[in-house]
Amino acid sequence: MQAVLRAVGPGTDQPRPAAARPAVPPPADRWTWRTPAGRALSAATAVAALGTGIALGGAVTWTFWASLVAPDLVFLRPSKLPPTAPGILPPDNVDLYNRLHDPRVAAALLAGGVLTGSRQVLLAGLGWTVHIAADRAFGYGTRRPDGAIH
Repeated sequence: MQAVLRAVGPGTDQPRPAAARPAVPPPADRWTWRTPAGRALSAATAVAALGTGIALGGAVTWTFWASLVAPDLVFLRPSKLPPTAPGILPPDNVDLYNRLHDPRVAAALLAGGVLTGSRQVLLAGLGWTVHIAADRAFGYGTRRPDGAIH
């Protein structure tokens, strides 16, 4: 008996065999939002980065707060595809979303701030870290190519 999957969205209600769906391996850091220990570590990281950012003056700078919301600006990017189900990111926005939610972006900003002595870049890295860590603490991680959470 052949399993049938249905794609989400208008005009995509044609059945397709389960074997036709490409296998996408989960990311190596998936444990940070799928296990209790990973979520606790992510929460602790978010709290530490938030406290450090505020202690360094982030509470009164736009850089800290802007970088805290910057990774989710991808949700405002218009999609060329039909609307998807709630909670599903349009597939043409997945790559940008995953790149902005990569901890290496926050690490690069933090390293840049430390190496250049720039408080603004350091605060941007801390805000970015808070965002990513808080997302993972609440169970949100990167997205699969179809827009669902891994």
